[in-house]
Amino acid sequence: MIPVRLRAANRRDTLEINAWADMVELMETRGALDPYKTIVADTVGRCLDAITADIADNDPKKAPGGNLSQQGWGVLKSRFRQHVAALRALGKDLLLVAHDKEDKDGDTRIVRPEVVGGSYGEVMKTADFVGYLYMSGKDRVLDFNPTDRWIGKNPGGWAPFKVPPIGKATEFMARLYDLGREALGNISEANAAFARQVDEWRTAIEAFGNATDCNRGLSELVKAKPDVIVEQQVKKLLADRSKVIGVKYDTAKRAFVDPPAPAKPVERELTASDIGF
Repeated sequence: MIPVRLRAANRRDTLEINAWADMVELMETRGALDPYKTIVADTVGRCLDAITADIADNDPKKAPGGNLSQQGWGVLKSRFRQHVAALRALGKDLLLVAHDKEDKDGDTRIVRPEVVGGSYGEVMKTADFVGYLYMSGKDRVLDFNPTDRWIGKNPGGWAPFKVPPIGKATEFMARLYDLGREALGNISEANAAFARQVDEWRTAIEAFGNATDCNRGLSELVKAKPDVIVEQQVKKLLADRSKVIGVKYDTAKRAFVDPPAPAKPVERELTASDIGF
């Protein structure tokens, strides 16, 4: 674990984490993080890679050949969750930076954070806010609203932010954290619980790929009997997902149905007339 200086403007104290043991050492060093209010993981994907490598080194049965087993994925999610909880217990704000990647659902392209495997859902549940940074002309825009193009999480109901020029952006994220705490503080405990339920449903529904998945989700929703606020939002998520994957809702059957398969040409035995002589 060594201090490094990078070329990014406004860069503060930086440590290069070469192995997850470096992070463990940092967390266990008394007072090491006391001077800092915010910890930035750049990127969260590399953070998860470091934990994965540590699992492979210290518990190889859960990562045969360096690839996590099902149990290994569970360990990865648990350790990441514990790491975030430990930083929050120290009173630190946490900024998780991620590259983006495009997934294609039919004709629709959706931008998601580049996070490996099942850890994606864990990161989304951990984060209070999720924003997408993009260029609009010459302006940098940070948008927390989920759209049909990218993933977002916006409990504050914020409009998109125009990010100031680099020289004037030294306190931009600090101000966002203050706004975020204010927004979360104004949400009642009941509403916060509703938001968490909807987020969990959203994570699950985003993985649906056919009518069977949608029907299973609908059945689970009926069994769960959530509050009407949650139920309405989840049904909207199901409806939106069904459109993306080309699944229809049959009102007579009261179930989702896959589109009919394209008709196959009728095969028959070749005859002399087909040959033409």
